[in-house]
Amino acid sequence: MRSVETRLAWESFQSGAQARIRQEIVASWRRSRSNGVDPDRLDLAHGEIDVQSPFVRVAAPVLLGMADLLTGSDTSLALADPDGILTWRWESERTLTRDLDRIEFEPGSQVAEQSAGTNGIGVAATTRRPSIVIGAEHYKQPWHPWACVAAPVVHPITRRVAGMVNVACHADDANHLLLVAVRALVDGITTALGEAATSRQRRMLDAHLSFRSASAGPVVTLDRQTMIVEDDAAELGLDRPTLWAAVLEAGPSASEIALADGLRARLYPVTPGRLDDGVVLVLTRGSTPGGAASGREAAAYGPLERAEVRVITDTLAECGGNKSEAAARLGISRGTLYQRLRRYRLG
Repeated sequence: MRSVETRLAWESFQSGAQARIRQEIVASWRRSRSNGVDPDRLDLAHGEIDVQSPFVRVAAPVLLGMADLLTGSDTSLALADPDGILTWRWESERTLTRDLDRIEFEPGSQVAEQSAGTNGIGVAATTRRPSIVIGAEHYKQPWHPWACVAAPVVHPITRRVAGMVNVACHADDANHLLLVAVRALVDGITTALGEAATSRQRRMLDAHLSFRSASAGPVVTLDRQTMIVEDDAAELGLDRPTLWAAVLEAGPSASEIALADGLRARLYPVTPGRLDDGVVLVLTRGSTPGGAASGREAAAYGPLERAEVRVITDTLAECGGNKSEAAARLGISRGTLYQRLRRYRLG
């Protein structure tokens, strides 16, 4: 019954009327329409795939570990990169392979929402949340016989989306266990990515977390291959190659560098005196002391106060947020340190 109602809602939406269906799906339909996606044709774009990418190398064995449990169930497992390009696919039955190829759900296909409309991978990539799309909830009519559940995999070191996991089956066979299966696969891949991380990446993560707990401003940790960044810094649109080039130009003895758009960064090499092991950047905007106060409040600080803010911020970062150790290094009592933290709104 639900499939009939969904089909009617899809037809209603395509005719320009309002559709009564899950809000997440209606929102995706609207984005699909605004992107000019054709609901009646496939004509998917194709892109380059790297079957030996670090994500595929780690994630594919995790998915294959579940393969034996799915034989005979007409189920497909797939991986996509963060941009929505399908990079790897497995099917429980050979007939399923032909069916999926026929609807262009194959490695190399661009299934991001802006290209392919509403589908599991497309919605999950856009919302950064697990998504389930069943039958006529798909924007493209040729995909209506199918159901797919997808979820992003966040790398435990870089904190960025490393790729997407997708489970697909015939729409009539869809059930809540699809979402359970996807979540289990995401957990397994996340664990495997953590185990595959190099010792240098783990040291970088430890340093990043220490500075993150002690700094008022956004924190980025990077080397020539990896960048660890969380939401507050990710929103700044920072580019790893550009940041790393600026760090190399400044050199291991630099304490601060100027970035684009009024940003500045305090530099803390993971290994003092060298950059090869990575560097932590504590970001501030303009000349606001420690990134702790608004522009109006910062203007009220004198040179000595601004210097004190910087010393306190740097010492806290070097102590990994341990206030007792920071107070001892600063030569003040823990109570005095707390007074300074409240005064300068350092947390």
